[in-house]
Amino acid sequence: MRVSFDRAAEFYDRTRGPPKHAMKQLVRTFATELQSYGNIIDIGVGTGRFAKPLQNHALEIIGIDIAKKMLEKAMAKGVKNLIRGDACFLPFKDKTFDACICIHLLHLLSDWKLALHEICRVTKDTMLSIIYTTQNPVQRAYSQILGDYGYKRNRLGKGEWELKDLIKPLKSIFAATFDNDADSLLIHLSERAYSGQWTIPADINQKAVVELKRRFSGKTFPAELRVLVWQIDDLKEYLQHS
Repeated sequence: MRVSFDRAAEFYDRTRGPPKHAMKQLVRTFATELQSYGNIIDIGVGTGRFAKPLQNHALEIIGIDIAKKMLEKAMAKGVKNLIRGDACFLPFKDKTFDACICIHLLHLLSDWKLALHEICRVTKDTMLSIIYTTQNPVQRAYSQILGDYGYKRNRLGKGEWELKDLIKPLKSIFAATFDNDADSLLIHLSERAYSGQWTIPADINQKAVVELKRRFSGKTFPAELRVLVWQIDDLKEYLQHS
């Protein structure tokens, strides 16, 4: 099973990512880590939020995504070297790429280990991702409220933030901190902007949002972003023994 973000293409950029200053710091960190690599694949490239600025840093990025409408948004931004394809069946020869970018992808795939196998097959050296190291109290409370109604957010696989507990990264690099605005997040939750909400009935979602507004309206909370770097050989070893 896969989660296609075609339905989210029109609002994806508006509802995702950190503030601009934090995003710049994040891209700068990626560019520094990737500067020695000749070619890089961004798996789950989406609308090109990372591929475009990294290409602007003169990095050779190829992006692949299963969602046609997301790729159309990326093309409209001027992102180059885009391919439509499945992360679990990458259309490339072994060791085609020096490095891989994998951001907020694996939790969308029921066969996430197959995707990881494919990443290891086509990548020679390293895989990079990002995680939030601070818990989001609004998101946590949302999940708890859904549980009280007998529902849970849909997550097919394991996120990269969980992968770090299974396979120790080579590096965990501080990238940025910022204040997260609860009111913006509440609007996005009300709009059912996130894939984990798409199986939640609209009336249950609205009841949850009303309760969240009561608790969190007007509040902010700190967030920290880190870039994780895994060695492909370490990922391969995990897959061989799991």
